[in-house]
Amino acid sequence: MPLKEADKKVVSPFVTPVELKARSVKAMQSSEDIHVGPNTQLSGGFNTNGMMIVDGRVDNADIAADRLVVSHIGDLEGKAVVHRAEISGVFSGELVAGDEVIVRPTAKISGSVHCQKLVIHRGARIECTFSCVQETVHDNPALATDATVANAFKQRQKTHLLRDRRVFLAGAGSVLAVIGAGAMLVGLKMVLV
Repeated sequence: MPLKEADKKVVSPFVTPVELKARSVKAMQSSEDIHVGPNTQLSGGFNTNGMMIVDGRVDNADIAADRLVVSHIGDLEGKAVVHRAEISGVFSGELVAGDEVIVRPTAKISGSVHCQKLVIHRGARIECTFSCVQETVHDNPALATDATVANAFKQRQKTHLLRDRRVFLAGAGSVLAVIGAGAMLVGLKMVLV
């Protein structure tokens, strides 16, 4: 039996660099949750409008997310810009939260934390500086960098929301166009018959 053209297609388990880059850009702009599982070690940047959950180890992190959760077995080293954060494991680096940071009893934190609200549970090991301010940039110009980071994050969220709406409307428009074309064909068929 001769092979069909589709059966001759070679499937490679390897991804080309162009495909890999396209996939990573798409993944970084998603609003889905990112989960680094136990016994997993990653490094690099992660960007999501959802939640970043760290049960493994992340080195040299550059994270932008709505919420960051470092579990009691998680270890994160790097920078994170989030809306809310809950640290139960190890965090080393700079954490900028637009709202609240919760430090659980099993947490070990070093570096710097900038937030509006801070909750520290008894037993947490802390070797960092905290900056918990609810002032506005107009009250204190020194906060301009934190406000700029928060505004950039909010702007990125709005951009993704607008893009998602445009994609939805384009899809809905396509469906309506197909329905309209079908109705025109039915009407034309009735005229010709």
